[in-house]
Amino acid sequence: MAKTQKTATLITSMTPKLKKVGVRLPDWTSGYASRLFEGFLDYCRTQSPFEFHFDHPSGGDIEPSPIDAQWRGDGLLVYRHTKEEAQAWKKAGIPVVNLSAEIPTPTPDFPRVTIDNHALAILAHEHLAALGLRHFAYVHESTRLYSSIRLASFKEQVLKHHGHFHQIDIPASAFPHATRPQQIEKLLRPAIEDLPRPCGILVKDDIAGVWTARLLKSLGIACPQEMPLLGISDDILFCHTTQPPLSSIPYPGRLIGHAAAKLLDSLMQRETIPPETWLTLPPAPIIPRESTHHVTLPDQLVSDALAYIRKASHSRPVHVSELAKHLGVSRESLRQRFITALGHSPKKEIESIRCRLVTEKLRTTDATLDALASEFGFTAADEVCRFVKRLTGQTTSQIRKLAAQSD
Repeated sequence: MAKTQKTATLITSMTPKLKKVGVRLPDWTSGYASRLFEGFLDYCRTQSPFEFHFDHPSGGDIEPSPIDAQWRGDGLLVYRHTKEEAQAWKKAGIPVVNLSAEIPTPTPDFPRVTIDNHALAILAHEHLAALGLRHFAYVHESTRLYSSIRLASFKEQVLKHHGHFHQIDIPASAFPHATRPQQIEKLLRPAIEDLPRPCGILVKDDIAGVWTARLLKSLGIACPQEMPLLGISDDILFCHTTQPPLSSIPYPGRLIGHAAAKLLDSLMQRETIPPETWLTLPPAPIIPRESTHHVTLPDQLVSDALAYIRKASHSRPVHVSELAKHLGVSRESLRQRFITALGHSPKKEIESIRCRLVTEKLRTTDATLDALASEFGFTAADEVCRFVKRLTGQTTSQIRKLAAQSD
């Protein structure tokens, strides 16, 4: 009997103690940031298991486990924090990784892991510009750093491609909770009314997408025909309940979660990582929904041309001479009208649309390059590779690898 007890004690002592890791996410991120847990668990399964502690949204059925200045454990993964919390955690020697761009002091207390807001802006501009737009607006929250980065990067893309940029500032978090919706609408209404039409609108996040979609409806402005609307985060609650359903750029939670867990593990092993360290991860491909389905351009002929190109490009290349014949105009007349409406030639638009269709297949399917060549009317797989490389600057394998990392 004594021998059995001794063996049991030995086995228990050999069992590694799990690191106690606290996780805190705001309730308003529940529609998208829960994807972080997939990344946390990916890391735990393959590298170092953690014991997670967080407030379960159980309606009171599970005892609360608040993550605050008094929390004690081996490490923390938090989405924003206060100055007082940072001081308490540092005094207690608790390693922390911040999952938000926001910091409560001029200099960061902890390393950060977030979405790449510059890459996000490039995606947003490409998506809205593909609708034939020349005017673009950004709904900005000037009290938030992440919004300022998105604003600067989106504006840079618009101006780089000779578009017209419009900025709408809504300092939402500065308003009292009791009157916040009314004050948001009071500022947003005249700004939206003053925008030219058509105009593509990128909002600072999906919550702002809800404000804007509701206001467009109340003003009688057609979305997407007059003002297509693009959100950020792909929050399942907001995107699917907005009318029309909101197109959005997904938050790469799984990718960020894995990187954050790895970074925290390094900190818990006492590796020296500067608090100004900021890892940024690329967004996943845009999820298109009805809010950016199509636009009605001032030149109906160009609108008709775009519709023809989009339909035909799913199976074969479109030639400018074919397009001009279909529309009943000369090639030169067609070229001039495209340049006036879109700022570039029909040939460039044809190639851009075809490239977007091919790269979307690369990102979202396992189709071979031979299969894609056959589907889109290329002569061979190597022609697909050269075409994609010329238009995107990336190889087909790079595009697929990036998409896989963002899943």
